Amino acid sequence: MTKKILDIDLIEDKNSDYTFFQIDEDENNETLKALKQSYVTSNYKDETILNLQQELKDHTNVLPKEIKLESYNKYNNALELAQKSYITTAIRLVDEALQLNPKDEDILNLRGLLKLLKCDFAKAFESFYTAQCYGNNELSRKYVNILSSKDFKIFLERYNHSIRFINEELNEESMEIFDSLILEDPELIEPYVILILLYEKMGKIEEKEELLGRLRFVDADNHLFDKDHDHINEEQLEIANEKKENRQIEKLEENKKILSKKKNIAYVMVVILLIVVGVYTIYNKKQLETLNAELDKKQESISLKEEELNKKEEELNKTNSELDEVKEKAEDEELIKQGEEALFMKAIEYKNSKDYEKAIKYFKLTISNSTSSKFKSSAIYQTALCYESLNKYDDAISYYKKYVYTYNRSSQYFDDSYYKMAMIYYNNNELQKAKDTFYSLKYEDPDSSYIKSEEVQKILKK
Repeated sequence: MTKKILDIDLIEDKNSDYTFFQIDEDENNETLKALKQSYVTSNYKDETILNLQQELKDHTNVLPKEIKLESYNKYNNALELAQKSYITTAIRLVDEALQLNPKDEDILNLRGLLKLLKCDFAKAFESFYTAQCYGNNELSRKYVNILSSKDFKIFLERYNHSIRFINEELNEESMEIFDSLILEDPELIEPYVILILLYEKMGKIEEKEELLGRLRFVDADNHLFDKDHDHINEEQLEIANEKKENRQIEKLEENKKILSKKKNIAYVMVVILLIVVGVYTIYNKKQLETLNAELDKKQESISLKEEELNKKEEELNKTNSELDEVKEKAEDEELIKQGEEALFMKAIEYKNSKDYEKAIKYFKLTISNSTSSKFKSSAIYQTALCYESLNKYDDAISYYKKYVYTYNRSSQYFDDSYYKMAMIYYNNNELQKAKDTFYSLKYEDPDSSYIKSEEVQKILKK
């Protein structure tokens, strides 16, 4: 966009028509045409009320040159700041310019572009559409058509899915969508802001700081830069956690040894007690009856001791189980350090051996520890397949949906996920859901081979 001329003598005095916009009678889009007519009606109503209230005396049809000059100055400053990526301040200035000069097409278009960068889609559409109504210029018409297109509708659905995932505590899935949105359009600002806040919430400090650095290139004066950010020494945190785990393992081993010693001592005491009772019986037959009674009591005591020992045995088994869990956790952490590929291959190994529960565990670890979509997308699809093999169809559908909501038709398993999901519905006598799913696939990927197959065509005709 070009700057405004700031020579007051060159500023044209145009009559500002309070009532009518330019309405193209050949407009093909009936919705847009109706919107234009509503703008006309609204403006006509406002002018009529002002006339009735005799307030038009203070509103000349010609905007004073001084006010235009001030609005142009603010517009030029906003344009210059926007070119330097100071979008937040640029929006404030262009809003002030629009208050002074609300019918200027250039100001409206600049406001629309800046609001679009901030992902304020409603205000962006309002600005472009108002500019189109006043001047029907090429730039505003272009963006009105973009914001009314099917492609933008699909984009907006993905955007809304990511927001919904946050509200449902599906933070990883939301981050995946915002990552892809940033890759597709790195100038949009709000995906950076939401991702930074998610990283801060989840304690991913390095990722947050890295994204803050990238945000400076697209919105250098974003409000996030006004906050104080705490820096965590990751190396110290890792060392502290490792020491804590080692102390827990040592304590568990020590308890195990103590319990074993107590068990042995108890058995020795029982044997000694029996020997003493036997000797005492031989040398004092008269007290046999008393000794028998005492023996019964001792036997009862032994039973109690055995119960205590059994409890200790259970505790020992529990301790051993905890040790095994700690060991397994340590092995998993070592695998995590090796990277997402090692986790994914471990999951494939369990899947090939038909240990689907273990496979699901490592596919989910792949999903939560992936930094790119290469293994993460495959892990989501494979998790759905494992759940389907276990006849856990609700969980399988959940992960197939996660795949198609997160990725687009260019992704490897996009149409496969739709097909698998539809066939689960069909095989479980949910015909309408199966047909709806195939129609969604047809809309999202009309060239999919599944849509053209005889099997799918027969289901759609039922």
